[in-house]
Amino acid sequence: MVHPTPPQPDSGTPSSRRAGDSPLSPHTRTTIRLAVVAVSVIVTLGALLGVTLQARRAERALAETATSTLHDYLGYAGRLMGSEMLRRFSEQRARVLAPVLGSDGRNVPAPNLADIASRGEHELANRGLDPGRGYFRLDLRTGDIEGRGVARGDFARRIADTLRVLASGTSANADPAIMVMEADSIPVSVAYATLRGGTTRDSAVYGFTYSRSLGIAYWARTVFRETPLLPPSFAGQRWNFDTTRVQPGEVLNDAVLSVRVTDRTGRPFWQSTGAPSPVAAIRESAVISTSAGGMIIETTLLAGREPRLVPAAYRQAQRWSMRAVIALTLMLAALALFALRAERAMARIRRVEAMEQLALGIRHELNNALASVLLNAELMSEEPGLDEGARERVVAIAEQAGRMRDVLRRLEQREHLDVIVPYLDAGFMVDLSPPSDDPMDTRRRGR
Repeated sequence: MVHPTPPQPDSGTPSSRRAGDSPLSPHTRTTIRLAVVAVSVIVTLGALLGVTLQARRAERALAETATSTLHDYLGYAGRLMGSEMLRRFSEQRARVLAPVLGSDGRNVPAPNLADIASRGEHELANRGLDPGRGYFRLDLRTGDIEGRGVARGDFARRIADTLRVLASGTSANADPAIMVMEADSIPVSVAYATLRGGTTRDSAVYGFTYSRSLGIAYWARTVFRETPLLPPSFAGQRWNFDTTRVQPGEVLNDAVLSVRVTDRTGRPFWQSTGAPSPVAAIRESAVISTSAGGMIIETTLLAGREPRLVPAAYRQAQRWSMRAVIALTLMLAALALFALRAERAMARIRRVEAMEQLALGIRHELNNALASVLLNAELMSEEPGLDEGARERVVAIAEQAGRMRDVLRRLEQREHLDVIVPYLDAGFMVDLSPPSDDPMDTRRRGR
């Protein structure tokens, strides 16, 4: 009977690490790698938080700057509208009273009241019917006053009394001058100029009257329609400077602004058609002071028009800041995911190395035990007087020991370790038995 040759026991103890390996233990290396990944994630989150806060702070600063700029421009628009209204008022008064102005030191023929009335009706015709319109001539030598329209009767006498008091006080009043009086409870503006004779003595005062509210409303409406109130410095906007025709793409005042003109007590004179929101965030007021009482011009940015007035540089900076935040966020997230993926791959490699070391240790110890079992089985089989039954049992022990030796040898063959077979009812195990050539073999491979 041929006895199996007992395997030679492995010599020595397998080394715990190969040459060139780190002197640190695997557990220490794993801890260090996990710490590095954790620190990387924390640093990534901290950097992302810092960048986000800085981006939000920059966005708020840009928004505050844009809002402050819009407030400044709205205040500028109100002051520009007020000054333009006063300029046009003054030019219109000068045109009506042109025959009287510039008479100081010159012998000029005195105009009659009909000339002033004719010029006035021509200049004031666009305002329509005005219950406060009238014309007058006051002779400073005789004190007589001649009037037309509302400038007659008791109202004419009050005008005469007021002008005589002004003329007796000083003759240096700028022409044409203006004052406000009431005629039948209607505030009326009185524009007047003094005719001066060749001897530099005042001879007569000419003037005209009109309803103050109608005059302010007319010029407010005219200026709002014809004068660009915002400077053409907003990128991408073309303001209309030609009132005869609006070109495509041009912006009018009423496209972005609402204007309200009141007196100092808040009584309204005129308001543009674009009604402002009652909770509009951007609103400014300009107070225009004049000898006739002045007025308040309130300018409001229409709701939803802020994006049209925000400069392109601000919009571009806002877009690029948000793009930079998004790009940095994606980059840091990708780095964190890459680090976690690399750590998972290293963990799998470390598990494989640990299993190989475990298999090597198991094979070493079992080979030593199997060598002893096979040696003793061979010695027992050669003892004299051993009956046949005992000999068969010794041979069975040797065969099973040889089978375990083959299993240990298969542990060295990695390509055969991925054969998975069912185990019990709901589990699987690695099949270490010799491969079968049977096509009906139900074992399957899994990688």
